[in-house]
Amino acid sequence: AIAEIVRNWQDDLREILTERHGEERGSKLASRYGKALPAGYIEKVTPQNAADDVELAADLADADDIQLNLYPSQKQNGVLHFKVFRLGADITLSEVIPLLENLGLSVLTENLYEIRGGGNAITIQDILVRPGRMAFELENVRKLFQEAFERIWRGESENDGFNKLILSAQLNWRQVSVLRGYCKYLLQTGV
Repeated sequence: AIAEIVRNWQDDLREILTERHGEERGSKLASRYGKALPAGYIEKVTPQNAADDVELAADLADADDIQLNLYPSQKQNGVLHFKVFRLGADITLSEVIPLLENLGLSVLTENLYEIRGGGNAITIQDILVRPGRMAFELENVRKLFQEAFERIWRGESENDGFNKLILSAQLNWRQVSVLRGYCKYLLQTGV
């Protein structure tokens, strides 16, 4: 009972990371990132979600790399967290909002966190979003959504209303591009 009383948030994070990655790697991750996380982040994020965030932050390779995570909020029903991880600066909200709205999500709020430990600063953008009227199982669309967001953000796919098909019809970004091409062809031919 005394051990539980004196445990803190960082102890819980270290324990989760060592369970997932073993003593050596888990301790390294906890030491490098656990103490570098800002107080505002620690107040809002559970150690379980923080462990996921630390893993994604550790996977960043360079300034052009991006890691994404879409998961349900534990505090608000029907609300999702969409986290964007980058080395250096965040993606401006004026870039993110149109992308997310065309993917069928309404942006509620954004929290920015910066991890400063050792080398470059890592920015975590935690964007709270709410799906529109479409129904979907998050597990079935998470990967499709994250890949589509990255492709659109990088300019490899267009940012328009067709992207709502990713969540509503569970199509991938390439399938949506094909449908977009068919539509443009039909408009050109006057059908």
